[in-house]
Amino acid sequence: MPYVKIQGREERQRGVYYQVNSDDQPIGVGGMGQVYKGICVDERTGSSRPVAIKFMYADLPAHAIERARREAAIQLRNDNLVEMLGFIELEETSVTGEVRKHYHVVSELLTGVSLSDVLEGKVKDRDGQDVPYAVEMLGYYRNDPEYFARIVVKNVLSGLMALHDAGYIHRDIDPSNIMLTTDRHIKLIDFGIAKQMNNLTTNDKGLTVAGAFMGKPEYAAPELALGDVKNQNQTTDIYAMGILLYQCLVGHTPFDGARHEILEKQLKAKLPLGVIKNKALRDIIAKACAKRQEQRYQSSAQMRVALETMQTREGGGRPHIPKPLVIAAGGTLAALLLIVGICVAVSNHLSAVRRQETEQLAMIHHEMIQNQIDSLVCIADSAKTVGSDQDMENYENYLITSHRLYAEALEVARVEDMQDLALKVESDLRNVGAQLDAARQSLALQAEDFAGLGETELAQAYAERARHIDTYLSANADIISE
Repeated sequence: MPYVKIQGREERQRGVYYQVNSDDQPIGVGGMGQVYKGICVDERTGSSRPVAIKFMYADLPAHAIERARREAAIQLRNDNLVEMLGFIELEETSVTGEVRKHYHVVSELLTGVSLSDVLEGKVKDRDGQDVPYAVEMLGYYRNDPEYFARIVVKNVLSGLMALHDAGYIHRDIDPSNIMLTTDRHIKLIDFGIAKQMNNLTTNDKGLTVAGAFMGKPEYAAPELALGDVKNQNQTTDIYAMGILLYQCLVGHTPFDGARHEILEKQLKAKLPLGVIKNKALRDIIAKACAKRQEQRYQSSAQMRVALETMQTREGGGRPHIPKPLVIAAGGTLAALLLIVGICVAVSNHLSAVRRQETEQLAMIHHEMIQNQIDSLVCIADSAKTVGSDQDMENYENYLITSHRLYAEALEVARVEDMQDLALKVESDLRNVGAQLDAARQSLALQAEDFAGLGETELAQAYAERARHIDTYLSANADIISE
């Protein structure tokens, strides 16, 4: 087959190159270029992985090339973010001596459907095949939109946590930039107008009310609508997440009309929150979409904690802890031994190249698990901090959320045999458990004090809060038992 090899200076230093079959059709076409399916080849091991390669148009202005260069530089590995792999600049000299430059952006290859497609009832990938995860999520969207909305928004918030922690804001969050993949991930994509928070200047204005608008007005925070670049920060993305949560619940964005009309509403109009039946979700959207930035959640972790806490209040009970390596019910020791024997036999016949590839995959898997645990612990830490403030209304719910997330992180660490990490998380879990027990005793004593003062309603309320903690702790007493 006729292959095109793409390798820049950095790729040569790393010993990798990219390859595309020139007979293939593009898998995507946009305003900046055409995207093709390719492979990344490691010259030392011969191993390869599929990638997406954007061939940028030759007549793009300099600022578009620079934007693509910066997008490709945001190279983060996270379950909820597309992984960017590089920007390649090549020079070609014609027979007449003219030098032409060609630009390529490389990222991981995602197969799935966009969230915007799912919201429209579409679940087929670019090859016309149903994406099972999209089918499943569409079912939730139609039958349990609150559950659907929480799943989508919590996953995107996890990606934003990593993006914000790295010092970037996305500035273009909307359903078309969120993918539901065949391997059951929800990923935030397209960092085209993402920007480093410590490097925002007037030269980087994405839009003005009267000028060219690079984002989408339906999701634009007031500071984005005004082109107020200096004050754009992580709360700008959180505003868009509030709009996204609204859309996942209702099926459309809060404001419609011509572009300038929507931007005007983002600046001045209240969101029509009356259509949101669930008060907890209504309150979360209202806080995320506050017109004043200081009144919004100040981090994506805070907004996710609010969703987790709401889930705790409504659902309670034992946390759902994934056990990816547990053998299915009904499995026998003989079956396990047979599986192990087969794995050993296959392993003995692997070539040196294959062994190296396996080691690389194991390393990637380890990093993904580490990211998963880090995300859970980060959110748990935030919830614990809020829950430690007894002046906070219903502070015990934040402690319960923190306990539940530490428990989930601990289970993953144990399954993956990360002993040192498991010990640390177990210590955090015991600490929050002790805080919960102290909170239970404190609330019970306050209930008695109010009863002695004849404040019956307050006494009942505090007693119920104490019982809520007691019920949770009783149901989860064995979480950290060996």
